[in-house]
Amino acid sequence: MNIGYILKLGRSQAALRSSIRLSEMQTLLRPAAATFHPLTNSKRRIHVELKQKETPAVGSPTENKLKEINFPPFLKWLYGGDFNMSVLTYADVISYDRYYILQDQINSVKKFMSENKESIDSIEKRGVVPEELLIKIKSLELAGLLVPKEYGGAGLLKSEAARLYQELGESFTLAELFRMNELMCTRAIVLYGSDEQKDKYLEKISAGDMWTATCITEKNAGSDPLSIEAEVTLDESGSTYHLKGNKTWVANALRADLFLVFGQLWGRNFLGNDEQNLAAFLVDRNTPGVEISQPYSLTALNGLQVCDVSFNCEIPVNALLGDEEDGQKIYQSINHDIKFYLAGPVITRLKNLVDATVKHCLGRRQYGAKLAEFELIRLQIAKCSSYIYALESMLYLTAGLADVGEAPDTEMESAVVKEFAVIASDYVTKHCMRLLGAQVNVADSEWGAYIAENQVLHSWQGSSNVSKCFIGISGILNLVEYKGIDMKKYINAGHHPIAQLKHNFKIMREVHGWFPKRYKLENKVHPRLLNIAGQVDEAAHRLNIIAEMMLKHHGLNLQVHERNLEVLANFTIEVYAMVSVLARVSRSYVVGHQHAQCEMDLAIPFLAESKFRTEHEFKEFLHMSNYEGFPDFFYLNAGEYIVNAGKYCLVNPLTKNSF
Repeated sequence: MNIGYILKLGRSQAALRSSIRLSEMQTLLRPAAATFHPLTNSKRRIHVELKQKETPAVGSPTENKLKEINFPPFLKWLYGGDFNMSVLTYADVISYDRYYILQDQINSVKKFMSENKESIDSIEKRGVVPEELLIKIKSLELAGLLVPKEYGGAGLLKSEAARLYQELGESFTLAELFRMNELMCTRAIVLYGSDEQKDKYLEKISAGDMWTATCITEKNAGSDPLSIEAEVTLDESGSTYHLKGNKTWVANALRADLFLVFGQLWGRNFLGNDEQNLAAFLVDRNTPGVEISQPYSLTALNGLQVCDVSFNCEIPVNALLGDEEDGQKIYQSINHDIKFYLAGPVITRLKNLVDATVKHCLGRRQYGAKLAEFELIRLQIAKCSSYIYALESMLYLTAGLADVGEAPDTEMESAVVKEFAVIASDYVTKHCMRLLGAQVNVADSEWGAYIAENQVLHSWQGSSNVSKCFIGISGILNLVEYKGIDMKKYINAGHHPIAQLKHNFKIMREVHGWFPKRYKLENKVHPRLLNIAGQVDEAAHRLNIIAEMMLKHHGLNLQVHERNLEVLANFTIEVYAMVSVLARVSRSYVVGHQHAQCEMDLAIPFLAESKFRTEHEFKEFLHMSNYEGFPDFFYLNAGEYIVNAGKYCLVNPLTKNSF
């Protein structure tokens, strides 16, 4: 999705604009669906055209029965008021044959991580992933997981790759090294590379003989690709580009053999005027004029060797990736759509933290009893576990949707999973640190790594502010495209009074609980979940109601306030978490998974508490709609005052005024 305009919001907190015209966003965002190029492998998929209501559970397919279906984007359709019931089956996309192969790979990774624990634990202190460790890990074939087989890759399903990245999460740095190498430069080559570029690079990358790095961020361009200042010009002969610019915060820069570099390419438009287009280039490390700084010293992910890279070099015309105007599309293909993979390593790290906390509580005694025997301790451990359970449910539901879709559009779900990973990490880390007590304050303790990793998640791969703007705007634009013609009727009351009356009645039914319309999710889950499914149903339906109320209040060409986008994003995150948990626990209970009863005991209260949070967001939105008693009005005034003062300027309460 082309969200360059939105990403200007992310340049800094102070640079956020108070409103964005929907017409501008619609123009910028609409091309995304048409330009997405999914990874496909015709040898293991069959096209089947199905209507939405006929979309079946995929079940546990064998190699030749996996169906690639015309699966609509779940969250975007939910904004339009349609709930795809097949999501509640929590479809299993991995065949038994592939499952056993995957389990062998997982066991091999576990064995490797255990046998090399000392070397892995030293990564952060050493500030580098040891070369001998990478030589050993080559035998596990963890590079090129999603690269098609014809180019030397494994051609795995996204669910399989996510599971392997989760296992690598015993070391957050190691997992991120492989994930970023696979899903950024390598993915861009798979989707947009020429045959020559694919033949030149993909086999080496898949064999683990070549490492990549991606250069986007600059001093004045963070998450905003349109603010990139690096310039590229074509010489008069038309055979060479000159690339000049400085990139910052480049992960894996010292090890990389190949850089994916984004720059503004000067050219002429159809009117003959000079203009710039964002373009992407593949630059070999040994190109004269490429200079790499010493790595930053980081509190987390220090082994990624994050550096600054400067370019003042000549590169051949065949270094251009895609076409000259494809930079935005390439950037989008390695941005929101891949973020859900980040949740895998986060899940492993949080599981390890909970395990260590449980061990501490079993060994520590207080008032004559083990800490683990106190109800409040057990309650906190269970709540932490419920957040991990929800995040894991969201990760593999999203991966499954991406696997079964004919042209999968999961960028919104992916951004939601990344944001919930931040929420879950915050919650689990905070509560576990409380239970671990004073030992977390010891310098260089193992707990400091968890605190640092939690902090880095907030800004890794884009800030939450930018992601939430993206989530809210994506939902709104899909609603406009999906139901815009019908909505014009009840927005323009003078021409269509009956349509407006019908819509007003629909809103009143929801707000006041007058037999509101529901999706009847309780008919699609295990009977044990009948009551709580109704709560999920109400929250899912209200997502559409909030979006429609917003559009009706402001019009189809509304000014989208950032606070509105935040409410929409928060609501969307909660709803997707609820749906994922409901689908997973229902399936686990039906098929009789080990610990299914514990899953049920975690899922029901998590869903109830999530419903409470959506209720709070819904009521807050109702205040926002009429601006009565809305606290943000005062906060915004106070924030403006403090920013203008340049500091916290309120006087001490003991201050006396003298006259």
